[in-house]
Amino acid sequence: MTPPRPEAPSRARVLDFAARTAELLERAARAAAAEAADTDRAADRTADRAPETSSDDAGDGVQRLRDEAARAADGSATLVVVGEKKRGKSSTINSLVGVPDLLPVDADVATGVHIVVRYGEHPRAVAHLRSDGDAPEAPPRTEQIPLERIAEYAAVDPRTGRPRRLDVHHVEVELPVPLLAAGLELVDTPGVGGLVGGHAQLALAALENADALVFVVDGSSELTRSELDFLGRATERTAETVFVLTKTDSYDAWPTVVERNRELLARHAPRHAEAPWFPVSNRARRDAVEAADAGELHEAAELLAESGFEPLEALLRRRIAARAAELRLANVVHVALAALAAPLAEQELRLRSLQQEPGLAAEVERAEEALRQLQPESAQWRRALTTGSRELKNTLQLGFRRSLNDVRQVAEAKIATSEPAALAEEFPAELEAQVEAVWLQLDNAARRGLAVLEQRVRDECATVLDAGHADGKGDGRADGSGPGTELALVEEGAVIRAERGTLLPEMVRSTHRDGGPLGMLENVIPTVGTAATFGTVIGLLTSSVLLPAVASYAMLAVLTRRRRQRAELGRVRGDATRHLNRVLTELTTEIPAQITDHVDGLADRLGLALDRAIADERLRLERRLAEHRRNLAASAAELAAARDRTKRRIGALTTLRDEGLALAHGLAATGRPDPDRS
Repeated sequence: MTPPRPEAPSRARVLDFAARTAELLERAARAAAAEAADTDRAADRTADRAPETSSDDAGDGVQRLRDEAARAADGSATLVVVGEKKRGKSSTINSLVGVPDLLPVDADVATGVHIVVRYGEHPRAVAHLRSDGDAPEAPPRTEQIPLERIAEYAAVDPRTGRPRRLDVHHVEVELPVPLLAAGLELVDTPGVGGLVGGHAQLALAALENADALVFVVDGSSELTRSELDFLGRATERTAETVFVLTKTDSYDAWPTVVERNRELLARHAPRHAEAPWFPVSNRARRDAVEAADAGELHEAAELLAESGFEPLEALLRRRIAARAAELRLANVVHVALAALAAPLAEQELRLRSLQQEPGLAAEVERAEEALRQLQPESAQWRRALTTGSRELKNTLQLGFRRSLNDVRQVAEAKIATSEPAALAEEFPAELEAQVEAVWLQLDNAARRGLAVLEQRVRDECATVLDAGHADGKGDGRADGSGPGTELALVEEGAVIRAERGTLLPEMVRSTHRDGGPLGMLENVIPTVGTAATFGTVIGLLTSSVLLPAVASYAMLAVLTRRRRQRAELGRVRGDATRHLNRVLTELTTEIPAQITDHVDGLADRLGLALDRAIADERLRLERRLAEHRRNLAASAAELAAARDRTKRRIGALTTLRDEGLALAHGLAATGRPDPDRS
């Protein structure tokens, strides 16, 4: 059962258009295969020259179209929910989905992995587990878990600061609630480190694939420096930002806080200055759910209105979910138009042949010769592929080294400024978040770079492989993600995936040396001389015996405690520094080689794909030339019947193409910025 979604104005029309296009393309492919087989038999060709490639290409185009339509029908707008510690981020997610106890309210402090909340017909949670250290290439594993055990899989141990489960990559939760059914997906980012250091980097990396940022603050005080810094860095990562101000029931001065925050945004993060603000009360929202469960519907309605969540949910549905739906529908139309272009061009070429157009044979022969120029090892597109892949590897390597420098800088600052207890508890998780952010950034950069590389190589073949562009392999999508076969490469293109607990070593903590009687003496003896000197001075000044003794023992205790604190700080900082160096050394050793192997492998795949495209196009041209020569010798009656069939096919394809162009124009108009955006 498909979840009920708000109907975009042209959603039904687009999906119907996609279905009719796919059906027509399949019929056309079957007819073309049959005609080509007849042509081959008439030309006394062997069976292995039959047009499997043409049929396969059409099947690929149909499958891409159906996949895109499925994404448009079932895809959701992704909202990344971000906030500092103890701002009410998890409570806000619970309130949005109407399940007060979904995420523990202390998960703002203790969340260690991403939690994705999306629509599902039945409530359930699934933990996505990383592969074993002995088999890094093994497929990811999943484990269904009860909703009440989400914290066990997604949170960190409050004593150690490390994730309770080292093998968990992320947790997905499905709920049959109206907001999610409207086409929204919530992503709760790891929050143990707030918006500083590695966790800020992790949240920023997640924003690159999001439709909107939901930024959670509370009414206690204005935006902090770390929050403003994060928002400034998030400026180019997302097209939409929504602010949620929580705890309005606890802080009466929240309207003043909102105004002050707008002023701060105008100065420090102007891109977000006009973003909408929604003051809410998670407590009132929770009470509304409880009242509704108890059957007190009138009270539940009053509490819901008091909570402030209704206008927030309305905006998320109206603006973000609807806009994402329109974008996905536009992608469906673009893929359909690309899939229609190849058979339409082929039928138009056939009609020219059936009309015995002069000069067509010479035109086809020139195209064949141009294709032959693309086949040698010295072809320009091959040089572009070699040069581009080398540049991509260098770019990724440089970006990786810069990311590691950032990791070191942030980590060293934390080591230098943190108290021993906080450093010992938080540093491993904080460093792990920084490393995972590096992985995500590297993955995003690889996807972008591969898209550019593929387009660059295809451009070198564009004047010859127009049919290849027309069949959907070179047409861009409405979201700018590029050509169809590019997507097949890029979606599998993660340079490295985080392997928690296998790639990252555990932090080794040195043992205390100040326990027991000997440890006590070790700490006391160096301070006795200083304490005795201090006592002598006090005695000379006061001419007293008892007072110097008491003062000496007090000073002994103070100096011993301070010495112990300094020793503990040095020990913990030393542990953290050694752990940092070990992690960075392992990353520097492992990742560059993986980048090289990965880009080389994808470049080889791209080269093979283009070799096949060139060979397929050459075979099509050979068939066209043979067919044209037969048409020149055909009778008038045969030509007339064939022209009628071809014109009918062109008419059907043209009708669909024109319908798609009209849909694309309408979607472009509805996708323009909303002039009433608040």
